[in-house]
Amino acid sequence: MRLSRRETEILDYLVKRKDSVNGIAQALGMKQPNATKCINKLTRYGLVFAVKDGRKKEISLASAAWFGLSTIRSEFPDLRLVDIFIGFVPFLLAFLKTRQEFQLNDLDIPTATAKRMLHKLRHLGIISMPKKGTYHLRSQAEIVADFCRNVLMQMHSAQAKNELGNVDHGIYSFDSAKDIEAIFVTYKETSYKGYWPTFYSVAHEYDMQLLSSGKFYYARKEKKPDLGEIIIHTLALQKNTRGIIYASYLALKNKYNVKALLRKKQTYGLGKDYIDGFVKFIESEGEVPFGGLKSLDEVRSVGYGAV
Repeated sequence: MRLSRRETEILDYLVKRKDSVNGIAQALGMKQPNATKCINKLTRYGLVFAVKDGRKKEISLASAAWFGLSTIRSEFPDLRLVDIFIGFVPFLLAFLKTRQEFQLNDLDIPTATAKRMLHKLRHLGIISMPKKGTYHLRSQAEIVADFCRNVLMQMHSAQAKNELGNVDHGIYSFDSAKDIEAIFVTYKETSYKGYWPTFYSVAHEYDMQLLSSGKFYYARKEKKPDLGEIIIHTLALQKNTRGIIYASYLALKNKYNVKALLRKKQTYGLGKDYIDGFVKFIESEGEVPFGGLKSLDEVRSVGYGAV
């Protein structure tokens, strides 16, 4: 889910003004049908909206997008959205938000591509290289990374609401520099291409009978989540002892090799230390305590009818 160069140019244009579709097309040298297509997409993502002024319909930036771009301009007056929201760049910046320092091998994107992006971001004053081979997101540029995160979440949330219906909330993973993944909690069961049931919704498929929570859980992915991802989702959605018990039960009952979790890119903010603690708890048969659990007794007692 990405924005095109033309779409980002429209957002940049709307920072300081409202305009009609025809006015936007003329100002940016676009054909009106192409401008309409771009604006419709931006509207679906909740980034712009249309307001009727008499017979004329004016296009405006959504307030959150306007505020974010205006804030960025206060620190980086010459920065254009096209500089930070094309290709992998917004995902990279969202990824860097919680990392003090990073190196090329920390990024899951092609090395040549990463080098080009990092060179451009250094030139823009967004990142620095305090020592050779080590990069750092400048403190002034954290607002840029925050903006990228917020816009990516807004886009995914808007699409989920359009496709899944009544979405209660979503949680997002920024553990990759080339994409984000999301889980959405809904109030009704649905089926839509690209969204896969997860957590409570599929626990019974893995021999774990849970009473219905009254909500349904869907992961935004290109392919169906495997058991390891279901375990990660369980831990991420219920960051408490109950979630650990459920995740442990899923792993033990299905003889899942929990070490594979350490190779998962998307951990929804759980972090490698947390996952490592969970893995040690399972591998040691509960001898290494984790998350308030001192043994596997509570896990083994789950069985059928767990709540």
